[in-house]
Amino acid sequence: MMKEHNNFASIKSHKKLYKSGKTWMVATLLTVGLAGGAVVTGTTNAHADEVTPAQATGTIQAGNQATDPELANAQSDAQKQQATIDSANAQLKDQQNQLSDAQGQQSQAQQELDQAKQAQQQATQNDPAVKDAQAAVDQAQQQVNNQQQVVNDAQTVVNNDAQNVQQKSDAVNQASQAVDQAQQTVNQASQAVDQAKQAAVDATNQAASQKTEEAQSTINNLENQGKNQASQDLNNQINNVSGQVTDAQNDVNNTNSKIGDLQNQVKDVQNQETNTQADPNIKTVPNGVIDTSKSLLENVARNNLWNVADMNADSNGNIVEQNIYVTPDNDKGNFSNVNHNHSADSSLPAYDPYYEDGMDVINGQMTDAQKQELAILMLNEINHAREQRGLKPFVMTEQKYQQAQVRAAQQSAQGLEHNQNDINSAFGQDQYENLAYIDTNNISNMISLLSSAEGTLNSMLNADASSDWGHRENFLEDTGSLSANAAFGMHLTDDGQYYVLTFDYDLSNPDSTPNMMDRIAQYQAMGPITGDAHTVDNSAKINDLNNQISNLQNTLASQQSRLNDLQTQLQNLQAQKANVQFDLSQLNADQQAEYNNAKNTLATINDWKNSQLANINKDGHVQDAINKLNQANANLTSEQSKLAQANQNLKNAKDTQAQDEAQLAQAKDGLAQLNQVLATKQAALQTAKDNANTSANQAVKDAQAKLDAINGKIDSLNKAIEATKATISNAQAQLDADNKKIADLNKANSQPTTPTTPAKPSKPSDGKDGNKGTTTPTTPTKPDTGKDQGNKDTDTPVTPTTPSKPSEGNKDTDTPVTPTTPAKPSSQPTTPTTPTTPAKPDHGNASISGQAGHKPGKVDHGSQATNSNATNSQSTANKPTIVLPTNGKESGAATQGQYINVVSKDSVAAQAGIQAPAAPETTSVTFGTKKGTMMTREEYKAQQANLPQTGNENSKAIVALGVLAGMFGLGLASKGKKEF
Repeated sequence: MMKEHNNFASIKSHKKLYKSGKTWMVATLLTVGLAGGAVVTGTTNAHADEVTPAQATGTIQAGNQATDPELANAQSDAQKQQATIDSANAQLKDQQNQLSDAQGQQSQAQQELDQAKQAQQQATQNDPAVKDAQAAVDQAQQQVNNQQQVVNDAQTVVNNDAQNVQQKSDAVNQASQAVDQAQQTVNQASQAVDQAKQAAVDATNQAASQKTEEAQSTINNLENQGKNQASQDLNNQINNVSGQVTDAQNDVNNTNSKIGDLQNQVKDVQNQETNTQADPNIKTVPNGVIDTSKSLLENVARNNLWNVADMNADSNGNIVEQNIYVTPDNDKGNFSNVNHNHSADSSLPAYDPYYEDGMDVINGQMTDAQKQELAILMLNEINHAREQRGLKPFVMTEQKYQQAQVRAAQQSAQGLEHNQNDINSAFGQDQYENLAYIDTNNISNMISLLSSAEGTLNSMLNADASSDWGHRENFLEDTGSLSANAAFGMHLTDDGQYYVLTFDYDLSNPDSTPNMMDRIAQYQAMGPITGDAHTVDNSAKINDLNNQISNLQNTLASQQSRLNDLQTQLQNLQAQKANVQFDLSQLNADQQAEYNNAKNTLATINDWKNSQLANINKDGHVQDAINKLNQANANLTSEQSKLAQANQNLKNAKDTQAQDEAQLAQAKDGLAQLNQVLATKQAALQTAKDNANTSANQAVKDAQAKLDAINGKIDSLNKAIEATKATISNAQAQLDADNKKIADLNKANSQPTTPTTPAKPSKPSDGKDGNKGTTTPTTPTKPDTGKDQGNKDTDTPVTPTTPSKPSEGNKDTDTPVTPTTPAKPSSQPTTPTTPTTPAKPDHGNASISGQAGHKPGKVDHGSQATNSNATNSQSTANKPTIVLPTNGKESGAATQGQYINVVSKDSVAAQAGIQAPAAPETTSVTFGTKKGTMMTREEYKAQQANLPQTGNENSKAIVALGVLAGMFGLGLASKGKKEF
């Protein structure tokens, strides 16, 4: 198929592509269609350079135009295909002429290039600098060649080394296989020895087995009898102790029940007192009441709600500590001696008033009064711990306390940094100091905060190894007779998660400022908090009940101790029963004698068995197997020695190979260096050559560029020629199909037609004289054999291939069929031959390019005729004469004898409604009747409105060809006008 970029030199000034796809060549077809239609009978005026037919065409009588639309379409398409062939033949000849000229230019350009290269070579050879550089290159090349020989020799040695290493490696493999085989033999021999020994052992065991089983059976029976007797005795003891355990458990349960009843009575009595209190702030707690409107310190101090000061004593039921446990000095951090009964269980509901009902609440952070309260409570615990050690208590003056608050607020204190400047700034002198944090998480009252602070104090006293116990030493410093002035400071951190806790003191005697620790005694002097409206006093009754409970608890402790002892005794008896051991004393005298005899028999048999097993290697079968094993081991040792020697030989060969490879690498390095020298000298040589023939080089480049341009042009022309040949072949195939269709339609016509006398065959186009109307027929071109022969216009017609059926598409079949008979050139008119009837064409909308489009399901022959264009590739042959029917019936504005004066292809194209490319000359078309009456342009347009329309809305150029065909009488009947 022809591409849009192919140029036909002969008509390129008249061609313009309007659309892509199926209608790309329509403008060209219009132009050649005008040329092909110039042979219509009548008055015809045409320039010689406008019509160049490739062969004779049929005579079309304008007075006998067909009325059958299908026949008109076939006749129109035949004219169009003939015009295409004629134009393409002219173009082919022009392309071949251009190719011939280009080939002549190619030869001249090649000669000029050869001459330029010869001049370049002579200029180079005669230059002294080039000669010197060439000598240097030759010398360097010789050195490279010599070194290459050294490398080759070294490579040969390395190759030989590789072979030697391979041989030694093979020897190692063989020796290794021999060792494996010897090892396998040893293993087999060792297995034979084991089997022989096992057989001897089995024989010995079997011989001793029967006697051993008899004696062992006697022993087992007697031992079981003794164990059964011992088990029975233990069962009796277990049953006795188990009954005692049950009784003791019942005593414990009864005592617990009594204690529970007494505790319930205490609660009832306490509830009686609680129900009689009128003050809502008075809350009952263990051992008294508290006033939630007062501070924790005041409540504890006034009502004596302190826990016992002795840390080794059990709790008295109060939860506020006045002391803190300190681990022993000789075993710091060891809490094994802590009395776990010292602390009361604060989680019990009885202690809820300390934590609820608004008791000493902390709103966000402590007030100054609460800070003083916490400082007093903490220092009270430290002082009691010091008192137990015989140390003087610390004094906390108001002034010292205020200074401690300043210290706690300093940034260094928050970073737990002992900054000397800050200490001096807060206290006016150096201090002993401890720094820590108190966790405030989930703390909303003073009793909870005191518990968290006690945790911090406990860590500094008993978990201070990382600080070398420095915090502990500060708290427990021996001040002698001095009452050192100390104070706790507290400040909430910025994130509100902790209180910075500072403890500072010095060994100077306190000043006259009152001691804040005296506040505890001051509260005590105020007397207990009782509340109002106490109408019932059950304290004596409560004390009596508590005494009963205490006595029962003592009884319970004794009962629990006895229960524990009995349970331990029972567990021991049960363990003895589960693991009862035989003892000879469990048997009577006769049983003991029988047991001893069985033991002696068993010992005798075992002695014989052990003697046999100890000398198992002396067994004959075992000894033979051992001898074979020894021989296999000796052979293995020999093969291992050979393997070791082979490995040494391989190592030596590899060492030699490594040395030779190193020498080869050294030789290659030398070769590389010499190659670098050679490259440098070659570059110098090239530079000398470039300097010597600068002008000659440019001449070579110019000549080469010229030759390349000509070669490119030749290649383009060859491609264009091939495309033109394809166009001719396709058009010829379609023309044959159209002629076949026309013949078929003529036969089907009910009125016979008088064949027209064909025009004299035109003379073949020589590309110079145009269409001169001579009688010499155009010689058909040779079939395309796939070789680039060009259009040689040979005089001998050849048999072209018959196109395949149009319905099969463009399949380029190579199977030749009988072609239509070409018209025989003659000086006398001949009767037109009947063309061969081709297969029924496919009436689909196929474009000239052979690209099939949409095929309507039903062909409407009453409106637009279907255009069938076969696209089978074939060689161009001599075209058959086109036979056109004449029935004398016309319709529309056409009349018999119409004529067209064709002055210019371009002007006719313009009249047909198609924009044609600009022509070099200004021409016009004259339309008229046979008598010469001229048509006006408006009359012509009115006439065209009645012409049949072919093609589709996207194929205006093809429609225009149909219009021209209608002007020649090829179907003037019209059923309507379609606007384009």
